[in-house]
Amino acid sequence: MNRKNIEQLANRILQAEKFSKPPIIAEQLAEFYFDLEIEWTSLQNDNVAAALSVSEKRIYVNELVTNVGLKNFTIAHEIGHWVLHKDLIGQHSPQMEREADKFATYLLMPEKIVREEFSKFNEHRFLKYFPTDMKVSSLADTFCVSYTAMKIRLSQWELKLIYVDFNSGKCYRSKKEFLEKEAGQIKLF
Repeated sequence: MNRKNIEQLANRILQAEKFSKPPIIAEQLAEFYFDLEIEWTSLQNDNVAAALSVSEKRIYVNELVTNVGLKNFTIAHEIGHWVLHKDLIGQHSPQMEREADKFATYLLMPEKIVREEFSKFNEHRFLKYFPTDMKVSSLADTFCVSYTAMKIRLSQWELKLIYVDFNSGKCYRSKKEFLEKEAGQIKLF
């Protein structure tokens, strides 16, 4: 399944559940939207964060995973397998893992909501001067994901610069879009 289709699927789930602001808690989605049980357990392989049992409708999460953001992303990843791959029982591939990661990313960090939250830094006269790593860390906490997941999500827009109109707080994907719509200041991300 391609990136756009995975993103649209995640967005439809968020719309159905009326999620419009962070955080999106994957455990609640698993249990209430998908009727999947979550079980915290010791897995045979300590390097595995979680496993999905389609037949049991259960996500087994390694109890050694203690980081809240990592737990949330891990459960969303397994929901991704449920949504995208439950008919492929027994199959496993690097592509399936990438697809589940993409699904988790789009589910927990929808572009529109991330951009809205990011723009809040520029609405406050002190927050706009936060160093980039503090902004990423703050967004990670807001979205209940790891710092690494948020950093990767922000980089997916292939931006070295995020163009911001300091008056409105609006963020633009490209310099061209920014210059066409606003005559504001440019903030290095």
